[in-house]
Amino acid sequence: MNRESFRRRVQRFLIAGVPITLCDYGVFKGIVVAGYDPSWARALSFAFAFVVAFLVHRLWTFGSEKPWRHDLGLYAAARIACFVLAQLLFVGLHNVLGLSSDLSFWLQVPVQPIGNLLFGHFVVFRPHSPDSST
Repeated sequence: MNRESFRRRVQRFLIAGVPITLCDYGVFKGIVVAGYDPSWARALSFAFAFVVAFLVHRLWTFGSEKPWRHDLGLYAAARIACFVLAQLLFVGLHNVLGLSSDLSFWLQVPVQPIGNLLFGHFVVFRPHSPDSST
């Protein structure tokens, strides 16, 4: 894959990531306002965002042509690994340091997109190039 293709993927990832993150936060905030523990709200909002992100990134950001079942397993493993890191950070910020749930949410946000982009590009949605020199 050439640099132009990678740059296009990064741009699409960023464009798609903003509304996905806002949906994630909206679900998180709604669950917290409903009275649930912020750590559980974070886990539930992740599940919602996972489905949205998989569909958007698979179809548009990375343009995968492989069967969705092939992509889903790798994508789930990568997203769960990134989520665990982000969740540990969230719990540490919120429960240990006593930061607000909103601030803790936004401070942990960068962990997942960085990991998701790298895993998505290099592992999950890796294009099959007939010319290995690109």
